[in-house]
Amino acid sequence: MAGFQRVHGSPAAGGFYGYQPAIFKVAGTNVGTADTTSGGKITAEGNFGKALRAIQERASIVFVGARANNQFVVMVDAATGNAYDGSNDDTDLAAALDSVIGTATGVSVTVTDISGLEAGDLA
Repeated sequence: MAGFQRVHGSPAAGGFYGYQPAIFKVAGTNVGTADTTSGGKITAEGNFGKALRAIQERASIVFVGARANNQFVVMVDAATGNAYDGSNDDTDLAAALDSVIGTATGVSVTVTDISGLEAGDLA
């Protein structure tokens, strides 16, 4: 059972509700496009939905940031991450996500690990 990271009884920095957060920025032309709907029903799945399903193949999603057509941010639980891809050194989760998202969406993407950035560094 996962527990909270603690230092002297207080939650430790980096502890996020018991998860080991890894935050990734996913960018690429039209990687975040929405589903197409007609009459209240989805008629074509957008790249955003395809990308999220691809990410879930490699790690458990904890949080998804706001969607834009060309980028979005996602937080995954690093403890559940499977970096095995065969095309990288098998220890780089960002590279594995890059590969599966690109395959699922048909879009050339760049996945960047932004876990250590401070507010304002995303501009």
